[in-house]
Amino acid sequence: MSVFIFALSSCNDKKSREFPLSELEEGDILFRKGNGGKTRTVLMADTEGIYSHVGIVVVTDSGFMAVHITPGERHSEETEDYIKMERLEHFFSPKLASQGAFMRLQDSSCAPRKAAKYAIAFYEERIIFDNDYNLGDPSKMYCTELIWRVFQLAGKDITNGRRSFVRGFPLYSGEYIFPSDISKNEQLIEYYRF
Repeated sequence: MSVFIFALSSCNDKKSREFPLSELEEGDILFRKGNGGKTRTVLMADTEGIYSHVGIVVVTDSGFMAVHITPGERHSEETEDYIKMERLEHFFSPKLASQGAFMRLQDSSCAPRKAAKYAIAFYEERIIFDNDYNLGDPSKMYCTELIWRVFQLAGKDITNGRRSFVRGFPLYSGEYIFPSDISKNEQLIEYYRF
């Protein structure tokens, strides 16, 4: 198995992570556990999960990239939290990720590749982050909603209808899609974790 290494630095601390280059495919789903308050909040609500954020692998002229949407990772010129297309080494940088996993939908359809194309289309539309976490409004999205929508458009319900119901949580209560609602899909195979 060929492997590529991302040399990552955070302040004075240098780290490197190895990822399976020969294993990557368009449409793979990326899971990460962050390091900050957003992660703690998500994992307090998602009691069955170990990851707080998701993205999807797309292929561009620059190679493999991660498309995802999250609050608080704006570029300096941005006034809104827009959908992102970033290198995998940024998506999994030590500053943003304490753990991560690569998963692939095991089926014979072209759904993962189609989902990746829809993710690129949403990126080109400049979708913004949905601070209301409203699944009924496709004009704004949160990270797991993005993954659910692109696979839904590609003909697959990546959640198999799973939803998490939150009651009595500060500021939020209702029906949401958490990372664990996606990772529980029995057709998803984890092929790499750090």
